[in-house]
Amino acid sequence: MGSPGLINRNNGHHHQQRLGITEPISLGGPTDYDVTKTRELEKFLQDAGLYESQEEAVSREEIVKNWVKVISRAKGLNEQLVQEANAKIFTFGSYRLGVHGPGADIDTLCVGPRHATREEDFFGELYRMLSRDA
Repeated sequence: MGSPGLINRNNGHHHQQRLGITEPISLGGPTDYDVTKTRELEKFLQDAGLYESQEEAVSREEIVKNWVKVISRAKGLNEQLVQEANAKIFTFGSYRLGVHGPGADIDTLCVGPRHATREEDFFGELYRMLSRDA
């Protein structure tokens, strides 16, 4: 028995790949009307300020970069190591799908340098930095 939605090559049957456990409502693509209405909706949402700006996204990245440098200095790393230290934010959920709004929560995984601790540095120092900027 194979995974749902994957091609089963063992018995020669080929099924269209699908994700999830239920059948899609339709396999048809969008109509011209659907595309037009989608563009109109996106324009309305953009005009209403419901999309995060590029500046907000860049600001989020800068905060994390600054946080890594602050904790690296606090732990006594030399300046070269401070400058090389980095963190990466991986997003998922509504943020990753691009369907979040300004001020919405962001489901993230933050991977930092080995010297960063979860409790003291992430939930402590990063929280304090974000609170000051709020």
